[in-house]
Amino acid sequence: MSSSIADQSVLTECHLEALKRELGFREQIATFLVQTDLVGHVQQVCAEFYRQYLAEHRDRDLLLKPLIVRLPLQYESLAKFDPSLLPTIIEAPIYFEQALQEVVLSVVNAHFAQLEPVEQQQQQQPSPVITVRLQQIYCRIRLQLPPRECYLFRAQPQNVNTGLTVFRCVVQGYSSLQKYILHSVWVCPDYPAAHLAITGEIRRAPKCEECGNETVLQENLRIRTVGDYYSVRAFSADAFRTPVQVGRIHQSISVRLADDLCVPVRLGHEYVITGVFNPPNLLFNAWAIEEV
Repeated sequence: MSSSIADQSVLTECHLEALKRELGFREQIATFLVQTDLVGHVQQVCAEFYRQYLAEHRDRDLLLKPLIVRLPLQYESLAKFDPSLLPTIIEAPIYFEQALQEVVLSVVNAHFAQLEPVEQQQQQQPSPVITVRLQQIYCRIRLQLPPRECYLFRAQPQNVNTGLTVFRCVVQGYSSLQKYILHSVWVCPDYPAAHLAITGEIRRAPKCEECGNETVLQENLRIRTVGDYYSVRAFSADAFRTPVQVGRIHQSISVRLADDLCVPVRLGHEYVITGVFNPPNLLFNAWAIEEV
């Protein structure tokens, strides 16, 4: 019995320590956003979101649209701010994205909480309190790492880095400009208060989990938001600098350049692309691109 209580005590302490680390990391991100004035970028997006809402005569459907925040991070600023923040971003970029999304959500809702009373007085009309959900926040992180040896992406199957890396590559080919669904909102016809926001495309309409009837949800097409992307095939630049070996095949990598990174690339030209490699899809998602 005493052993069981001791085990539970150890688990509780571990959970508390983990929670403290999570909260500390988010506070660290929030402080960085304030000190680098990136909070101003978030507030500008909030102001535009609210302006469009007022321009459309306070259409409540518009409150379900996404808030897309572009955050240009500077390597030098991150390195000077805190010795632990930059390594965490490099080692666990997906974890950083998730934490950043939560921090931005808190900034957004705090901004709307302060903005609403002022706007309500100006309009002299009852105005709903805007509360944004986590699924509506999209952070486009733009960070270019220096092309140092320790950051370089290696395409060998046995040595794939899934952290944030730099891919020095030569363009082999690229697609035409493609479209993708960034954000869609689905509504239950039997229970209109139920909304489901989905990131990306889905194969079939989801069912409602709140009405109790498993009713098939219907998409609100007015809220659908699409984005642009290029699909680029590229070889590692090292493949063109090393002696050719008989029977050796250099693997090409598929790179995704999305939204504001949809820049025209040129065949045979060398680029330095910072991003995250997704092994299951064999896809390198770009955070930044620069021609050499």
